[in-house]
Amino acid sequence: MIPLDEIHPLLIHFPIALFGLVFLFDVLSLFMKDERFEFASFWTLVFAVASTLVAIVTGFIADQLEGHMDEPWRILETHGSMQIVSSLLFVGLMVWRIRQKGTIPKESPLNFIYFGLCIIAVLGIYYGSHLGAMLGGRI
Repeated sequence: MIPLDEIHPLLIHFPIALFGLVFLFDVLSLFMKDERFEFASFWTLVFAVASTLVAIVTGFIADQLEGHMDEPWRILETHGSMQIVSSLLFVGLMVWRIRQKGTIPKESPLNFIYFGLCIIAVLGIYYGSHLGAMLGGRI
C-alpha cells in the first residue's frame, strides 16, 4: 500500500495539466470563434478545480512530514500557499463562468480581466509547482 504522504506527488500532475488546458481552450475559442472550445474549457475548468481539491487535501497530509506550511503567509515562497491562492483564483473564474452559463465574457473590458486573471492563475499554478518540485527534491 502507498503511504498517504506519497499520494500527493501522484495526483498533482492532473490539475496542473488541466489548468493549462483551460487557458489554451479559452484562447482557441476566442481566436477561432468556436463554441466547442469554450465548452471544453468550461468542463476542463470544473474537473481541474475538483482535482485540485484532492491535491490540496493530499498536500496537507504530505506536509505533516515537511512542515513547510508553518509560515503560510510567505505566499511567493511557500509551495502550498501559492497553490491554494492560485486554485482559489481558478475557483473564482469557475464561479464567474457558471454565472455566465459556461461562457467566457465577450465584452471588451471584462474579457481582458478574465484572461488576465486566467494568465495569473496559470502562472501561479506553474510557479507553485516549481516550488513543490524543489521542496520534493526533484529540482
